[in-house]
Amino acid sequence: MSKTPGRKIALGKAALGKAAFSLWVLASCVPLLLLVVLSGSIFWPYPDLLPRDFSFEYHRRVFGDARAFAAIGTSLALGFSSSLLTLAVSIPAGKALAHYDFAGKSAVKILSLVPMVVPGVVVTIGCHLSMIRLGLTNSFFGVVLIHSIFALPFGIRIMCNVFEIVGTRLQEQARVLGAGPAFTFFRVTLPQIVPGAQAAAILGFTISIAQYITTLMIGGGRIITITVLLVPHMGSGQTHIASVYSLLLIVAAVASLSLMETAVRRFYLNAPYVIG
Repeated sequence: MSKTPGRKIALGKAALGKAAFSLWVLASCVPLLLLVVLSGSIFWPYPDLLPRDFSFEYHRRVFGDARAFAAIGTSLALGFSSSLLTLAVSIPAGKALAHYDFAGKSAVKILSLVPMVVPGVVVTIGCHLSMIRLGLTNSFFGVVLIHSIFALPFGIRIMCNVFEIVGTRLQEQARVLGAGPAFTFFRVTLPQIVPGAQAAAILGFTISIAQYITTLMIGGGRIITITVLLVPHMGSGQTHIASVYSLLLIVAAVASLSLMETAVRRFYLNAPYVIG
């Protein structure tokens, strides 16, 4: 039996969509491939397509520096801490904005976006003055706090939308059946919002590890991350070493995000009470 014209059109659209997606993935990988080539190049004159000499000298310099691995650990610790703090604020804030009516609700929604629309340096300077008075500068927690400030607009918006989609029907049913607030949250609400919370956490993690000015200003040069080591090399024209630091940061970030994805997947597989 021959395929109908409609079926052929559908298959053609599907094939075109797959081809477009493959091209998009390939285009996204080009900068990463250039970083790999640049990190091993010694002499790459214009307009040569490929470097004339390759070496692992720059890799040995970076991996032989103990500061690089300490900076990776600091970057990951800041990223995870910032993600947790972002979730701790975004989840209750998103629920309040989605399910409750109160005076000034519209103003709160707008003000929560301020760190996203105001230049980061301006926000950081204002926070810096307050943190000096509170004694939070030059500290790990101070840097976590400033990173979370820039992640909160995204986290609150995501969680607000998630709670609006989820609604309150199942929570109300759980309370009618006698469930307490803690049981309702962990057994009913949490399984529903985990995908949105994961997206908010990933955004918070990504924003944190990419921060430079905020880390330098609030950390006072005492909190050393990979970006703090990377940016000066870019400014001085040492692009080869900067590319090695960039690759090191990418590998650490991808590994951490993969770990986060695996943890969420296991949560769903091992939790029989998850509501589908």
